[in-house]
Amino acid sequence: MSLLPQSASTLIIGGGIQGLSLAFNLAEMGQKGIVVLDAGYWQGGASGRNGTLIRAGFASTAWSGLFKLTLDEWQSWSKRLGENVMFTRRGYTVVAEKAATVDMLEQGAKLHARLGIRSQILGKAQTAKLLPALNQQHVLAAQHQPDGGVAPHHAAMKALYQYCHTHGVGIHYRTKVTGIETTNGRAAAVMIGDHRIAAETIVCCAGGHNPEMAGLAGVSLNGHGMKIEAMALEPTRPLIKPAIALIDSLAYFHQTSRGEVVGGTEVPETPHISLRADVPVMADMAKIYLRMFPQLGPVRILRHWGGLIHASKDFAPLLGPHPDLQDLWFSAGWSYGFAGAPAAGKLLAQAIARGQTDARMKPFALDRFETTGPIIEGGIVVA
Repeated sequence: MSLLPQSASTLIIGGGIQGLSLAFNLAEMGQKGIVVLDAGYWQGGASGRNGTLIRAGFASTAWSGLFKLTLDEWQSWSKRLGENVMFTRRGYTVVAEKAATVDMLEQGAKLHARLGIRSQILGKAQTAKLLPALNQQHVLAAQHQPDGGVAPHHAAMKALYQYCHTHGVGIHYRTKVTGIETTNGRAAAVMIGDHRIAAETIVCCAGGHNPEMAGLAGVSLNGHGMKIEAMALEPTRPLIKPAIALIDSLAYFHQTSRGEVVGGTEVPETPHISLRADVPVMADMAKIYLRMFPQLGPVRILRHWGGLIHASKDFAPLLGPHPDLQDLWFSAGWSYGFAGAPAAGKLLAQAIARGQTDARMKPFALDRFETTGPIIEGGIVVA
């Protein structure tokens, strides 16, 4: 406990990619006294348990505007961080198996053109040329985003950690926040057992544990923690060039440079906090892989794991200050949290340090369900 500070300018709860992205952006802007606390171990949360897929274009203006920024940030991170985050622009293809999904993708492509996002609708012949191993019997069309891609989480996390460490950010893992002290209508300090750290601003970036952090401060937060699962197949010859999302099958995956197919499927189930993988979910993934990519039939499953997210009511992020408590902020509600971390860190840092709330962040306000309403987004892979 003696190594923990007595005070902080910005205290960030959560040392995953969301928390470190915010710390990096604040440090890059020149802020001092930044402290990051995490109850777990290095890359032990969702930042080490994700699909690593990144794209700019979705079906709504709100999502597409935010993720266009995040794609731009991913492409600048290696230079700014001073280490290669290994973002690979291999393209991202969203496949439609139903007529309604084709219509959604076509409308999305028109939106992308207005926002300056490159995307193209592919017919069956073009899809077969791009993805020859895909079972074309189940495909009606696809939307291809050539600037999308993947970034391995270990490279991004290493680069963020090294930058923050070098620039004076205090990062403490295995350090569980046990209380949030409130005074005169503001969040004033956090408690780690008997140790108190006063803070000018507290930001919760705790993934599936964000509702718990809100509870420590005596406020509520929309949504709940839930488990999602993924798996990796043994290496095989190259079959899948771009990252891919099968919207109608609720599946997403890519093939790594080592030949492993890595991804997951969303299966409707009762939300619960657990990292235990379930055999029925694994079987569902295998069924979809076999139906859509028959050549994967003989390939064995190497690993299968679970990870935690915090799902808001509309599965969209919750970004900004809490309406009921001053100086308490959140980056929460993420179902695409790894991909969206660069934009979230940049926008939150600007709002906290400069008081500037970017128009791309405003739709994701914590109180939107009582004010502007939920964000309707049909281009995400969620159950």
